[in-house]
Amino acid sequence: MRVPISLAVIFILACLPALGGKKKVISPETSAGNEEVDLVATIFLTTEEVTQKLGMNPGPDLAILQVRVIPKTDKPVQVAADDFILLAHNDGERTKPLTPSEIAGNGALIVSNSADQKTKKDKKTGTSGGFGGIMMGGGASPGNPQVVTLSTKMDEKKQGDPKLLEALKEKQLPDKETSEPLEGLLYYRLNGKHKLKDMSVLYRGPAGKLDLEFEH
Repeated sequence: MRVPISLAVIFILACLPALGGKKKVISPETSAGNEEVDLVATIFLTTEEVTQKLGMNPGPDLAILQVRVIPKTDKPVQVAADDFILLAHNDGERTKPLTPSEIAGNGALIVSNSADQKTKKDKKTGTSGGFGGIMMGGGASPGNPQVVTLSTKMDEKKQGDPKLLEALKEKQLPDKETSEPLEGLLYYRLNGKHKLKDMSVLYRGPAGKLDLEFEH
């Protein structure tokens, strides 16, 4: 018996997902803990996600990390924004959070990649080299390039955005000592080049050292 072509096409299309297998999806949430504290972090990388989280569009290249700190003992934990570093595995770039004023205040920061700056300089001078920038967390070796960081400078001509500044301040992770769960947002400039699969969160604070990986 001959099967109508239309039915055959429908059958083949229905089988394609099974033939291709399940697509791996990286969760935007990660967690880690030790005897003193549990940490939960959720990252928002796209402009749409960031706009929804803040309630307004802060412009391109801003990433948000929502952090929940859960103390596990009666001893208070000192929480600070600088305890949380975003690490990009693809180029070793480590980025600390910006303050609301650095993002939306008068004379806000312009952020650029130190490695990109070095590449441009090398092209002009005819020299060459690996990854430039500031060394953080260890030396370089083959397969383990030097860590590059974002360099910043003030744009004195840039006017602030009072509404955005207020929203950023209202939702940011507070710097405080706490024995109760504490939650808030941290803000990073990533130049729009990093993907979720490249990112992890490094906690380096009074409660120890924890690495929070975004996994499949």
